[in-house]
Amino acid sequence: MNRYFKRKWDETRGDEFDSWGTSIWYFEVGTDGYSIKQIELYENGNRLKYDSERRFDGYGGLGDQALELDEFKNFEIDKSEFYDEWEKSNPRKEHQQILDLISDYLSKHYSLRFGQALFNLGINEFVNKADPSEENFRIRDIHGDSDKEILERIESQLEWFKEQKKRR
Repeated sequence: MNRYFKRKWDETRGDEFDSWGTSIWYFEVGTDGYSIKQIELYENGNRLKYDSERRFDGYGGLGDQALELDEFKNFEIDKSEFYDEWEKSNPRKEHQQILDLISDYLSKHYSLRFGQALFNLGINEFVNKADPSEENFRIRDIHGDSDKEILERIESQLEWFKEQKKRR
């Protein structure tokens, strides 16, 4: 039977993400003490989560050492508390796809400002794309756009970039 733990760490990471602050960690572990799922909540609001589908990312990964269950017994929580937090930290599929595309784009174009990337990827766009000299040239309100529409614009723009590269 799986067990669930919540433990606060008063130390910071000690790496390039040290500014994230202290953290609270949640674990779902099997009878062998190895983590099945893990959530890390940082003081600055960052959330990381790992499981068999996402074992590692650029910030860390699922623990590869068994927890000393005797040392963790005072930190045991209910399964429902763990899964309430797991669901909060589980971004919708489209959100994760959008974030991954933006992150990948910015890693390849690191000199860009974030706002430039939003325009380049077609996330934000102008009302009148045809004639920027128009007096009413302004940014279109994307508040009502669905995640799917935004994802399609990004993918379309990335495809356009790829086609332009081929023509060179």
